[in-house]
Amino acid sequence: MAQITDPLRQHDWNSEEYVEDWAQRQMRNETLRARQFALMASLVPFENEAAFRFMDVGCGYGALSKYLLETFPRATAVCHDGSAAMAKLGGERMKELQGRFEYVISDFSKKDWSRVAGGEFDVVVSCNAIHNVRVGETIKAVYGEIFGRVRSGGRFFNLDRGSATMEDQLAWFKSAGFQDVTCHQKSSGLSLYGGSKP
Repeated sequence: MAQITDPLRQHDWNSEEYVEDWAQRQMRNETLRARQFALMASLVPFENEAAFRFMDVGCGYGALSKYLLETFPRATAVCHDGSAAMAKLGGERMKELQGRFEYVISDFSKKDWSRVAGGEFDVVVSCNAIHNVRVGETIKAVYGEIFGRVRSGGRFFNLDRGSATMEDQLAWFKSAGFQDVTCHQKSSGLSLYGGSKP
């Protein structure tokens, strides 16, 4: 597929100053995103008191992970990101949840990026991250690698910017092997897609 048209500027994820500024701007959208996070949480196939393990791909400063860990008090998380500066900020923001999450660092645009996260996951989530690789074939490869880390019966949810068409997003999920692929919410901002592993 063709390269995705995305007007986003280049980010300096290695700069603590840039990351702090970026995070402050993102936090202005927390109220809207809380509603989107609530929708995703309602789709997670576990009761609130269930113990399960999830991975947050491109976790950033941990907004989604924090929400899910607070919603599911017995869940644990592997927070994946490509930026040590972002992981440091996330660790500080979630310090009251220490012991229930760990950060791992790798570039998800590279093959075998998920090796840093051991084992399989009951749920994999991502928010406002995967679109940053910008190339459709790379996003497709990211989805394929995620599929390999989801347990049978597990789910993958991606809440991301509309830099690709809904048809492409659904096709990438299906190409990776996911079933019951659905667009749960479509908007001009962040759209929520999900699928299950047989």
